[in-house]
Parts: sequence; C-alpha cells; structure tokens
Amino acid sequence: MQSRVLVLTATLALYAGQAAAQPSNAAPSDLTVRLGDTVAMVINDQPVRFRLTPDAVSVPTVNADLAARVGLKPSMIGYVYLIGPVRIALRTDNVKYIAGSKSFKSRTAFSDRQVVDGADGVAGPATFPFRRTIFVLRDPQPRDRAITFRLNKDMGLSQTGMKIDVGGKPVYVAFSLDRAESVVTATGGQWISDANGGRFNGDAREAPILYDISRPIRRLDLDRPLMLGELEIRNLAVRVSDMGNAEGIPDGAKSDQDLDEIVVTADSKRKVPSQRLYIGMDTIGHCASLTYDFDAGTVTLMCPDQPSAAAKG
Repeated sequence: MQSRVLVLTATLALYAGQAAAQPSNAAPSDLTVRLGDTVAMVINDQPVRFRLTPDAVSVPTVNADLAARVGLKPSMIGYVYLIGPVRIALRTDNVKYIAGSKSFKSRTAFSDRQVVDGADGVAGPATFPFRRTIFVLRDPQPRDRAITFRLNKDMGLSQTGMKIDVGGKPVYVAFSLDRAESVVTATGGQWISDANGGRFNGDAREAPILYDISRPIRRLDLDRPLMLGELEIRNLAVRVSDMGNAEGIPDGAKSDQDLDEIVVTADSKRKVPSQRLYIGMDTIGHCASLTYDFDAGTVTLMCPDQPSAAAKG
C-alpha cells in the first residue's frame, strides 16, 4: 500500500534504471509466481526469497536480518517512506542478483526493521528485469477472458498500476492480493464519495497497510458503483486520516442530507498529494491471473464474468 516517499540524498529518478534492475547476460523472459508462493533469488551469493505483490514499492526492500546476512552497505542514496505518521528511513545498496539463469544488479532498500513476514524481502511487478511478471491466482478455466488496462507511468518508481478518472480528478490504482477490501487514501475517498454518492458505514478500524504498519480505515458505501473498466470495485474503505481529508464524507444516511452532496473541507490552495486506490480480492478474487507486460505497457486480468454482488454476499 502506497504512502508518501521523501528522498534524503538524491532523487529516485537518478537511479530509475537501477531500481528497475539492469540485465546483463540473459534475454528478457517471464517471471511467474503463484498466489502465496515466494520467488527464489541470490543476492551477493546468498540465497534469498522475495514476496512479489502487485501493490509493493518497486524498489526491492529486504528485512534487516537479510541485509546484515548478505552484507548490504548504505550508499549516498536513501529515502524516507511515510505511512501516515510513521516514518521509515531506508538506505540503499546496489547489489548483484541471480534469478534462474539471469544475473543483474539492482539498487536494494533496507532499514533497521523487518518489512515482510514469511520471506526475506518484498518487491513489485516492475522491480526485476523481466519482460512480463505474471501472478497466478488459480488454474485457468474455459470462461476466463482477457480484461486489459494501460499501465500508467505517472506512478513512477513507487508502484505499478493504472489511472482512473474520478469526477475529473486522477486516482492511481494498483491491485492487492493480500486483502479482501479495496482501500483508497482520504482525499481520493472524498472524490469518490462526491462523484458516486457515498457515505461512511460503521466505525473506524485498524487495517495493515505496509511494512507491518496499520492505519484506520472506514467502509464507504456508494449509491452508484465505482468501476474499473467492466469491473465493479467492491467492499471499498477509506484511509480516513492519510493522504488528505475525508471529513466531508457523510456519516450514515441522514434524512436531512442529500447523499450526493459532499462538503469539501480541504484547503484548496494546498497541493493535493497523489491519491491511491488499492483494489482487493473482493473485486478480482474470481480472476485466474494478472499479467504485467512491460513491452506492451499493459496489465491484463484473465477472468470470467464478475459474480453478482449478491452472490459475493
């Protein structure tokens, strides 16, 4: 899940090619990972296992114990990752990787904390130098068909995904395989509520965001469905205190309130940070796979028709 990234000593753009990794002696190929599995690689001649997730930061990030084991050394390039009020200072080292028959170098981030359970590190679809990254959710079925979206380069190194228009405003979209609900940052939730007639339903609860950090979210019910192409985005929640202001969203149905009218309370003179929406398994869990094709600049889901909301419960 995305939060803001602040660069300490250099802009991430300076090592964009390194962060995406640099191929050396192997032709481009596919990287395929099945849901729940990890990917085996070698860093500095030490075996490691990465968890690949569609919503991960594109810079490969490893646990503190792995960084010590493989001998990562901090370079002049580092950044701070913000998840709500939590600041994580990350250092980087440009190190040698081996994945199957491929060898390459990639700038790799680490800190003094464990960032992922059940693996040594976490990475996104565009992190490593493969032509395509394929997430297999289940075995294919005859009714599966392709639903294709254009990858959006404005997400930069932070994540890999698409962009949708919400009431004339851009919201950047990534998929999440680790949660049922879809989660949007605060001002993005305000925009969606304004455009689709929304109101909060229920109290705030803590939900894991990234790097074992949780933040408060609230369910957002809509009068009109929010769509990603032909897919209805189901079970939507708002990160009520992160990346903007969601105070203008109505709280439950009130007899004296027009549910289509949202009072915007944010200061219009301030620059609104990029808003992010993470689409969860209640929306894409019926699909067989997600394929990120970096030559074509697309992400393709193989899915049957989306089940009705009633069938999903």
